[in-house]
Amino acid sequence: MLTSGLNDLAWALIVLSSFPRLWRAALISNALFAAGIAAVVLVLLGGTTWLTGGFWAPDGAYSRFVSPAIGLLWVLVVSRIRLTRSPATRAGW
Repeated sequence: MLTSGLNDLAWALIVLSSFPRLWRAALISNALFAAGIAAVVLVLLGGTTWLTGGFWAPDGAYSRFVSPAIGLLWVLVVSRIRLTRSPATRAGW
């Protein structure tokens, strides 16, 4: 259980650390940066246990449908941004 929690934390930190890199490279706007952080938080909520039954349960509608849909949408948005925009040029290189 501890190892699983640490693994989830490590993946969350890796994903969250990618947003500032995209933002600082001027590949995403401030609004898209905020939307990305919100999307990651909403996806991570799908892995938490809120109730024993119903919408917020581990096997409820949120963790089965809503959280994966938000995650998939964010992957598509970031992939499109990365494929269509070039990074800002650096004068020192």
